[in-house]
Amino acid sequence: MLASTIKKIWHTLVQVYNEFSIESTIHGVKHTTHAKSVSGRILWVIIITSSFCAAGKLAFLFYNRHQSASMSTLIVSPQFPTKMIPLPAVTLCHGSIAAIQKVLPYLTSQERIYIPRGLTRDDFEHTIRYLREAIYPKNHYPEELDKLQHILTANRLSLSELFDNISPNCTDMVIMCQLNGKTKPCEKIVNPVITPYGVCCAFNYEDPQENLRRSNEESKTYYSVNFGARYVISFLMRPIHSRDRMSSVMYGEGIKVLIHEKYTYPGPTAFEFVAASGRETIAKLYPTALTSSSEIQHLSSTARGCYVSLPSRKNRYRADNCYIHCRETIMRKLCGCIPFSASIIETGVQICNLTHISCLARITLQTYTLTLQDPECKCLPDCENTSYKVAVTTLPLSAVQYSPGKFYETAARISNATALHVTFARHSAMLQRRELVLSWINLISSLGGVFGLFLGCSFVSLIEIIYFFCIHFPYKLRFKRESQSLDSTVNKYYN
Repeated sequence: MLASTIKKIWHTLVQVYNEFSIESTIHGVKHTTHAKSVSGRILWVIIITSSFCAAGKLAFLFYNRHQSASMSTLIVSPQFPTKMIPLPAVTLCHGSIAAIQKVLPYLTSQERIYIPRGLTRDDFEHTIRYLREAIYPKNHYPEELDKLQHILTANRLSLSELFDNISPNCTDMVIMCQLNGKTKPCEKIVNPVITPYGVCCAFNYEDPQENLRRSNEESKTYYSVNFGARYVISFLMRPIHSRDRMSSVMYGEGIKVLIHEKYTYPGPTAFEFVAASGRETIAKLYPTALTSSSEIQHLSSTARGCYVSLPSRKNRYRADNCYIHCRETIMRKLCGCIPFSASIIETGVQICNLTHISCLARITLQTYTLTLQDPECKCLPDCENTSYKVAVTTLPLSAVQYSPGKFYETAARISNATALHVTFARHSAMLQRRELVLSWINLISSLGGVFGLFLGCSFVSLIEIIYFFCIHFPYKLRFKRESQSLDSTVNKYYN
């Protein structure tokens, strides 16, 4: 009974295949049933089977290529207007991290600092000179740092609090600011921020951890139509004479300038240069805006190999911030603390003090050799960002009397002043876009080309296969079963 049923099904399948081979748009299929000789039919079966295998193999390769989400970066336009490019953040760091004019009042105030037994105020003044170790740990002066830490512990002071009290503040350093040619109150657009170089002054920087207090006006995104000699941002800064310095991170006189993206931490990934005292420095920006296609944004971060930072999120992702946080995490694992200038300070995490300098000095090389792709970091590049290349020009500030305007009039009254101008180098920027090498549309087109090449078929051929073997074949089986049942009933009636 079972053998008879299987035989009937097989016979019906052969009939359906014969009909399919005649009607199919797949090239060569009809020759598998209508060739004049058996050897010819076998040859065509081998050809069709080989073509199916080759097409399937190529289709599998195209699908894997699509799944890998390979991306390419295309230049959309080299003439993207700079007026649509957000201004970068500019962070100004004074070379002096301890000034006599700040330390002496702090030292002589009985209410502000307590000198523990066995130490004197001279010890405090002397050990402050080695505070550079907190910025660049070398562990060359462990005894002096131990004394200073003893004083800080007795007063329950952290390193960041100490820097706040003895470092030049923004009002001491930045005396005049101009934005798009208009003079602005510096205290409105420049804010103090803790960086790896001590207490610095930041313009247009938005701290992701909100430890930088900003008003609504200060938090807005700045744009500018200026470029070239029409400067976008200008700062006039007062120097601190070498005799007024007690500790410094630079051996010359000037201001360390960091130019970075607004949401990027002002650390080692920023573009750095020094604006020397008594000179006018012009920083020309060559921005590049990177965007991503909607197809890339709809993929998972693992598939696309980059991370999309949504504007609605409170803390925007930046690859540079992830890298810096990774370094800080390694420091925490190896030394049990994070630097006082850490980009992210979590509740309950110990902040490094001067007793940790020896450990920090020992692991410095290890943390600086990390890369963005390091397994310890697990950081992805940005899918979208704005980067800035910078060209710096410096000339002596020796002819300010010939330049009309309040900016240069003020500069003429300050001995050895530093003038800094930041501007777009030209009116156009580079616009790039990340695109998928193989999108869904490309995948479907590629699959159509592969199956068309090897089998000469199309989407209609797939409909034919579904119709003949999923609709017509069951129908013929049911029709034969009903016909057989009807014949049996008729025969029984007549018998």
